[in-house]
Amino acid sequence: MPFDKSQTNLFDLTSIKELQFFKEHPVIKDGLQLALNHVYTQHVRSQHSKEFQIKNAAWTKLQNHLSEQLTQYKKSSSSSSLIETSYNDLLFDYMLPERIKNNLLENVINVNLVDDSVWSKLLPGQTQITKQDKLNYLLSQCYKYIYQQETLPLSISLNDTDTLDTVNILNPAQWFSETRKMKRHIIMHLGPTNSGKTYRALQRLKQVERGYYGGPLRLLAREVHDKFKKEGVRCNLLTGEEIIEDLDSRGNKAGITSGTIEMIPLNTKFDVVVLDEIQMMSDPDRGWAWTNALLGVQAREVHVCGEPSTYKILEKIVQMTGDKLTLNEYDRLGKLKVEDKSLKHNYKNLRKGDCLVAFSKKKILDLKLDIEKKTKLKVAVIYGSLPPETRVQQANLFNNREYDILVASDAIGMGLNLSIDRIIFTTSMKFNGAEMMQLTNSQIKQIGGRAGRFKSKCKDTSEESIGYISAMDGKILDNIRSGIEAPMTDLTKVIIWPTDVICSQLMIRYPPGTQLHFLLTTLAERLEQDESGIFELSDLGNKLAAIAMFEHMDDISFFDKLRLSTAPVKDTPLVKQAFIEFCETIAKRETRGLLSYKLPFHYLTYNCIPNESVSLEKYESLYNIIMLFFWLSNRYPEYFVDIESARDLKLFCELVIFEKLDRLKRNPYMLNFRSPR
Repeated sequence: MPFDKSQTNLFDLTSIKELQFFKEHPVIKDGLQLALNHVYTQHVRSQHSKEFQIKNAAWTKLQNHLSEQLTQYKKSSSSSSLIETSYNDLLFDYMLPERIKNNLLENVINVNLVDDSVWSKLLPGQTQITKQDKLNYLLSQCYKYIYQQETLPLSISLNDTDTLDTVNILNPAQWFSETRKMKRHIIMHLGPTNSGKTYRALQRLKQVERGYYGGPLRLLAREVHDKFKKEGVRCNLLTGEEIIEDLDSRGNKAGITSGTIEMIPLNTKFDVVVLDEIQMMSDPDRGWAWTNALLGVQAREVHVCGEPSTYKILEKIVQMTGDKLTLNEYDRLGKLKVEDKSLKHNYKNLRKGDCLVAFSKKKILDLKLDIEKKTKLKVAVIYGSLPPETRVQQANLFNNREYDILVASDAIGMGLNLSIDRIIFTTSMKFNGAEMMQLTNSQIKQIGGRAGRFKSKCKDTSEESIGYISAMDGKILDNIRSGIEAPMTDLTKVIIWPTDVICSQLMIRYPPGTQLHFLLTTLAERLEQDESGIFELSDLGNKLAAIAMFEHMDDISFFDKLRLSTAPVKDTPLVKQAFIEFCETIAKRETRGLLSYKLPFHYLTYNCIPNESVSLEKYESLYNIIMLFFWLSNRYPEYFVDIESARDLKLFCELVIFEKLDRLKRNPYMLNFRSPR
């Protein structure tokens, strides 16, 4: 053995001058010895015997790792130019702890090739960074990685007395320890659609220095942002795909932000936070964002706006968090009336200002084409996979009565101001991903409640706003009437998603390399034992499908995988393939622009607009890929660059989709129909 592995803790390099490594790099030996001594004194010494035992085990692993690399060292065949390219182009790539461990000697040799600007970020507060400081950093990072990832997890006993319960997994309210130190005031604004509840909460938000509006859609966040700006209230915009900072003359950012619910920073202190559409807590896919925000946001006042069906479950949650609770109830502004007769599938019974509701893109576009063919009415369409900007354009055409009729999915139930006189249900059934199901009473009330909204003409007269509800036939109308008149059904479950802190506590109870899907599945099973019976993990079907696309990529860290599991990936082959390529970029730590990927952006030309062989669905997929690129760029700005080009592609994609809808002659989903959406 080339090393004298005695019982002494300090590693001695003086007796191994004959090693090839030190023959080639004699000046490094002393610095490496000092760095090893630094690691021992700074990280290994401990007054607690149990703690020292674990740290000393990691220290031994570090010695063995260094011993192996030194004895197996061969002169690198890589040219200095290649090494410089690696360091300068990838920046922090070689400075990640696992990379430092795997390439320890290469990092030691080339320690001065890393740019000074990188070292200033790695060692903040040091005005003069010496080569010894750099070596100390490298060895310390290598030790920390071995300690945290390879030694500590194996030191935790996995017997019956040390289970998942030790991290309080069954009480999600305790996942947010800093928030639990605060005494918050939860103020509920509950009422039906079109009752002014969100307006009241926003009035309070305007009055504070630090606040956040959390909405369900980028459209709503943008609407609040623009409204505040018009009223002279400084406001930032923060969504998964877009960041706009309102800076004053001194470069100070505005204290109020409007954004999507997923983007609320739970480690920032606010005066007021508004959580809109709080009933979304029960949504199997996105509900976690509302629940985690309600449990974790650090604000003196938290205003929640939503349906009365949330009151009882909100009351239970507030009892768990120990916060103060105030309830404000609101009545609908205007009346809602279910008509006595249906339309009997006769388009002659349609009136300008009607909105027909259907639940698949195929049916929506069928209705548009059929109505325009058999009447002189012009039809706008709105459904979920349309770009938000296209939905706004279609809504404006309808509101301004340039188009007479609107055909829409339940996407109208949230996020758009629409001047709808009458809602017409074309069906009372909806595909839930597995089978056709009757609409719930809550869904019927939410959709039907959009009738009579946005009645600006009623503000200046004594005329009362009345929204009407009808259906295409009598049987559907009877079902809708029953839903509208049914008593409110209380929410019984809310969806959650584990925080990074919870996941890190769970990780150390399993061996290194434990897969994310196993951890999440175990967590879901344990939550079934929740005594309160109200918390449920986000739908694992979609999450595990997304995780399967990148879980095999070992160079993506556990926490990056957890973050990527919430990426907005549409279930189409083109989007999923693009997402895999984006994940590979993260794994390889490359720097790439959107146009560097082999994706069919050549379809974004004027020539393709009248070409019906290039489907509308292809452009919707391209749009989702572009927005996914923005989502990733906001989280990994060092990897996903050239945002201007991506923005140009986005604008042109929106143009093509709008034009193809406007010129639609036949249903593009007729031959490519799989399931309702």
